[in-house]
Amino acid sequence: MKILVVGSLRDVPSRADICTRFVTRLGKLIVDREYTLLTGCRGSLDKAIAEAAHNRLKALQKDSRAHLVGYRLKNSKPVHRLGKIHISARKDWELTHPELIPPEQIALADAAVFVAGREGTYIAANWARIAGITVLGVAEFGGAGQTLYERECRDCEKKYGGSITQEEFEVLNQDTKNVGRLAADVLSLAERIVMPRTVFPILPFTPEYRDVNTSYRDVCTELSFEFGGLLDSETTERIIPRILEGIRRAALLIADVSEMRPNVFYELGFAQGLGKQVILTAKRGITLPFDLTDVPVIYWDTQEDLKNKLKKRLSSVMRKRPRPASASSARS
Repeated sequence: MKILVVGSLRDVPSRADICTRFVTRLGKLIVDREYTLLTGCRGSLDKAIAEAAHNRLKALQKDSRAHLVGYRLKNSKPVHRLGKIHISARKDWELTHPELIPPEQIALADAAVFVAGREGTYIAANWARIAGITVLGVAEFGGAGQTLYERECRDCEKKYGGSITQEEFEVLNQDTKNVGRLAADVLSLAERIVMPRTVFPILPFTPEYRDVNTSYRDVCTELSFEFGGLLDSETTERIIPRILEGIRRAALLIADVSEMRPNVFYELGFAQGLGKQVILTAKRGITLPFDLTDVPVIYWDTQEDLKNKLKKRLSSVMRKRPRPASASSARS
């Protein structure tokens, strides 16, 4: 994942005493998780976060050029020369051109984090929206970061509802002096939006399918996915709304179609309507209806057979998963 961090450490409106520490911690954490930090090489925040990431990579004896990438305008002097610095092909990074081609550091980013800042931060955020990437404003330090959080929060359900809840998005608005936790929460939110790893099963809700549910869960756990199965849960809440919500939030669904159950096909239709990717499984020897004959299906004999085949398919599918359509289309 490539993460751009934008903003300013000058005249921070709120909690200026901990803002620099937060930025430093975020830079270290990004490279700790082996992501790429992108910067614009032009302001106080760019310098501080690049130094933090560079020093962390040096301590880990890693090449900073692999995880720290900056861009500068042709006739400007970069505020740092750490990592790998490129000269931008753009004349400037303003929004005054007939062709809306984002600056490279934005076009390459999967998510952009905004901390404090003013007009220049808003320009970067507007470029991020044009590019279709995730916009995460940190409200704690005021300024543009807070305003962007409030703006994105209003559209959270529409923009990010397929991956996270409104409550999860609100970690950007927490009041805390623990900059380590805040940095971890911001980065984890970016991961959940950009690289969702929640898998939800579609199964007949009967005891006979507990073994299948367990096999699904075991494979997902082994591959470090979050499994959202309900067969083993105990709750007094209505089950159908929870199932539909689970489908809507899932990055991927696994459905067993061994039996022609109405609930399974209803849930499959709901998933298809949302554009979700689904892996189908079925007992060997089952004759599937016409609607599913052209869909690749994992046919299994035993639970061990199911686990082995599902592990292979799930690994392959997640490696090939495309970027979100809004982001990839903006980069073309």
